[in-house]
Amino acid sequence: MENKDSPKLFSKPWLMAVLVAVLFIGALGIRLYDLTDLPNDFYMVRQYRSLLIARGMYYAHLPIAPEWQRDIAVAQWKAEGLIEPPIMESLAALMYHIIGEQIWVGRIYASLFWLAGGLALWLLAKELSMRKGGIIALAYFLFLPFGMTASRAFMPDSLMTALIAWSLWALYLWEKHRTWKTAILAGILTGLAILVKSVAVFPLLGAAVGLVLSRGSLKRILVDKQTWVVAAITTIPTIIYYFYGLIIAGTLSGQFALRFFPALLKDPSFYGRWLFIAAGIVGFAAMFLSMAGILLFHMNGPRFLVVGAWLGYIVFGFAFPYHFITHEYYHLPLIPIVAIGLIPVADLLVRQVTVQKGWLPRAMFAGLLLLGVAMKMWEARNSMVSNQYRHEVAYWQELGQRIGYDKKFVELSGDYGYRLAYFGWVSGSYWLSNADDALRTLAGQTQSDFATTFAEQIAGKDLFVITSPPEWENQPELREYLTAHYPLIDQGDGYWIFDLRTYNP
Repeated sequence: MENKDSPKLFSKPWLMAVLVAVLFIGALGIRLYDLTDLPNDFYMVRQYRSLLIARGMYYAHLPIAPEWQRDIAVAQWKAEGLIEPPIMESLAALMYHIIGEQIWVGRIYASLFWLAGGLALWLLAKELSMRKGGIIALAYFLFLPFGMTASRAFMPDSLMTALIAWSLWALYLWEKHRTWKTAILAGILTGLAILVKSVAVFPLLGAAVGLVLSRGSLKRILVDKQTWVVAAITTIPTIIYYFYGLIIAGTLSGQFALRFFPALLKDPSFYGRWLFIAAGIVGFAAMFLSMAGILLFHMNGPRFLVVGAWLGYIVFGFAFPYHFITHEYYHLPLIPIVAIGLIPVADLLVRQVTVQKGWLPRAMFAGLLLLGVAMKMWEARNSMVSNQYRHEVAYWQELGQRIGYDKKFVELSGDYGYRLAYFGWVSGSYWLSNADDALRTLAGQTQSDFATTFAEQIAGKDLFVITSPPEWENQPELREYLTAHYPLIDQGDGYWIFDLRTYNP
């Protein structure tokens, strides 16, 4: 632990503050680079979903908008239903009323929330008296390649990850000081994290249980009033939200479908895929150094906190096995957990530097840290430059006009029709992709035969629109049936439009 006699990284306290400030400025700068490009670089389905919701909220209170646009925007918003509370979408809609609808507003919010999570990690390192290790952990959290990409995405996961970091800080602060003020703070922040996205309950519940168990006496735990107050404050917001979504609105029930696949837990390859995906995201060296760091904590409190968070993450994977090996962003809660485990390891390393006399070893350490950060920033910058998507806007706008705003249609696409809906202002019913069929088969659902499914899907529809050449190629039965019985009225680069109003026997 640090004390007044321990060697300092810098002779002047403000130099440490400058280094931390440089890290935050660099982290914000790289996230704002290429700000106005389309959000196609990271799980665009989730991002365009948020864009449609935010636009619908905005247009619902925009009297100057054309009536047809307002009706479509609101209808598209309502069609998305509830998953988690639309907090980020509401913030974006409010900003739209100030600066107009800008696709990059959500990216700024997500970036700022992630940086706020970094601040929580730094404050936790200070509470652990490991500021030196906190510098490394902060740089890891802010400049991890996967994190730099994911933290720009307009989806609730950036806010959830930040709140997980703040919750872990608040839980440790409560355990360290044991005051009603810190207990209430821990309950509020943990409750907010779970409310933003309910899957945060897994690492946070594990961390809270681990922290409470670090006290040793079960009897003392059960009679502790603060523990029960923290539990109550944490759970009440989510209970209210799910009561509203399930009982009153009735729109949340669908979120429990196609989520649980216990058969995967019997497959040994599942665990190998899980491990390599997780390690690839957080870094193989960082993962195992973080695990070793658990042994270096000087007290049971932080040690049990991190162990509990790890166990919660593992339970999370057991609960959502399919998503853990198909949706990388489900592993985002692991990043702050690994960062915290790195604090004591990094602190030990930096201490070996600071025991050296003179300014040169310290300057070399700071220089190497900033060089590593700069290299990661340059790598991220090159990736952004090499992937440009702005040209797609005109394509989807023109396609929307070709379809017509008054048409009802079925769409086979690679993005669930989100880009066409957002830029083209038209929305159709979705024809299942091969991946969707495979998912339902894995879930044990019985699929209807092609003829039945096709008849049900096209009832009352005017057009059948294909916007995914790979799916069009990989569904020969659909392709042959449409080609044989319905006229192709329009075709262009990557799309086909069939007229369902005219049937050719």
